Amino acid sequence: MSTWHMDDGLAVRYADGELNPTLAASVEAHLLACDQCRSLLAPRVPRSRLDRVWAEVADAVDTPAPGPFERLLRAIGVHDHTARLLGATHSLRLPWIAASTVALLFAALASGETTRWGLLSYLTLAPILPVAGVAVAFGRDGDPAHEIGLAAPYSMFRLMLMRAAAVLTSSSALALVMGLGLLGDDWTVAAWLLPSLALTSLTLVLSSRFDPRHCGAAVAATWLLVVVATNLREPSLAMFGGAGQAGYLAITFVSGVLLIARRREFS
Repeated sequence: MSTWHMDDGLAVRYADGELNPTLAASVEAHLLACDQCRSLLAPRVPRSRLDRVWAEVADAVDTPAPGPFERLLRAIGVHDHTARLLGATHSLRLPWIAASTVALLFAALASGETTRWGLLSYLTLAPILPVAGVAVAFGRDGDPAHEIGLAAPYSMFRLMLMRAAAVLTSSSALALVMGLGLLGDDWTVAAWLLPSLALTSLTLVLSSRFDPRHCGAAVAATWLLVVVATNLREPSLAMFGGAGQAGYLAITFVSGVLLIARRREFS
């Protein structure tokens, strides 16, 4: 066991912040286990300074700085506690949104090269992004704020719907703006909206029984297989026509009914 202790000169230099980082770290490690040196140092640190440091630490721990999305939610009138829960959602953070933007950008640019296949690829990709976002928006393994959500005064079903709605809205707005900006104002640019809603609601229903990430992956893979199978011979937008849109609307309605019926299974 070390018998080394601080002397008066070292205590004064440490209190005044004059030690280099390496020596200061060594002193701090020693202070954790040495009552004698803590007693020597205590009179040399002004009480006001200690109170100020403690207040800064407590403020940083208890009220962490809100992220950009959380600040945006507060600016448009969302309650602080709701904004905090939504702001902690992984798929509403800047890295996720940036990745989604890049994916949509490549799909939109591809549509300018080969019109039929390019537009079809964009309409195929756009509905999957909200599904992926919702899949990681809740659940013990995918949600970094899962324990916070459990402690919040919300039912898990309500929290899930809030996050899903926020993810769906942000992803849809991003895809719609990019589509209009790069593909023009033709109605087909928005033909993915109902498929997106159908796939997302279907993912939520399945998540009442299975892991959300597995559900999202299964729904996305099934969607891709159906698109490829129906367009294998020749690219067509038939899946996004009137009959297809009616089918997506029906899936959304049935999924909504099942969600309400299974709402207790999310707790």
